Amino acid sequence: MNFIFSRLWRYLNIYFLKPFDAVNDTLTSYLIYKVHKLKNNYLELGSGDGMFSFIMAGGKFPFYFDRYIDVALNKKDIFDTHTKEIKIKNTIKLIRPFLSIDAKKNHVKKIKEIGFSKNSFHSKLENIKLKKKNKFDLIFFYTAHGLTDLKKSILGAKKHLKKNGKILILVFDDFVKKNFICYKMSKKNFFPAFFNKIDNGRYKEISNYSKTLKGWKNFFEKNGFKIQKISSGLSGTAWKVYDVQTRPILHFLVRLFNFFPSILRIAFKLIWMIILYPVILLFFLFYSNIYFNNNKNCYHVFEIRKK
Repeated sequence: MNFIFSRLWRYLNIYFLKPFDAVNDTLTSYLIYKVHKLKNNYLELGSGDGMFSFIMAGGKFPFYFDRYIDVALNKKDIFDTHTKEIKIKNTIKLIRPFLSIDAKKNHVKKIKEIGFSKNSFHSKLENIKLKKKNKFDLIFFYTAHGLTDLKKSILGAKKHLKKNGKILILVFDDFVKKNFICYKMSKKNFFPAFFNKIDNGRYKEISNYSKTLKGWKNFFEKNGFKIQKISSGLSGTAWKVYDVQTRPILHFLVRLFNFFPSILRIAFKLIWMIILYPVILLFFLFYSNIYFNNNKNCYHVFEIRKK
């Protein structure tokens, strides 16, 4: 429980304006780090800006820092920007990646500044340019969505596994498609432009790479992998709440908090977090599907090895 208590608070610190993102990331980090036993010096593919993995491994950001101090509100991905430096210390003792690769240049800049990953570079995940001799005991593949060719990417990663190495990959279940509130509202002609903007392409991106649990098993087995372990989580209710939460007013909240001087911003942020933390903790306990599993999960973590 200590892992969940601490990670939920630390993810809330960086996601405080979209608090249910902290629920998702706490669950994912628990499955990857505790259930599947993440090891040091792994290869991380699709690492984003590196914040998820840093907190998962036990890192924490200062209260003056979060994901909303450096955003581009005019972009589809408001976090695909980099104008402010991130200075973090004491990452050496953590379980961390030997190499992190992401498809967005701004994300890689942030990874380098955090200093958590030992090495990092920008590359499309379908065409990773690594020397053949680069082999890893563990590859962490963070979600299949966002790729144009998952098969090509996973087979490319396979070439860089050591003989008894394993891949951990987070994938979405078809069940998740039933729980996109914003997408459904846009298709029912209920303020379609508004809800389509809030959906922001999430439904299409995720549903393109969602399968049933059986479908994922067949996919990995057909591509030369044997499945060692599967863990699952996140209820439909949790995804519905995550899909909406503060998205309709997020831009307003970002502008509001960034309007305040730094000291006031931190003070208001802490008050906001103290109010929200018990709410999302209870929500996590009831709807993450770790403690009360109803056998309908939005995503799975597969632990796979070469046949």
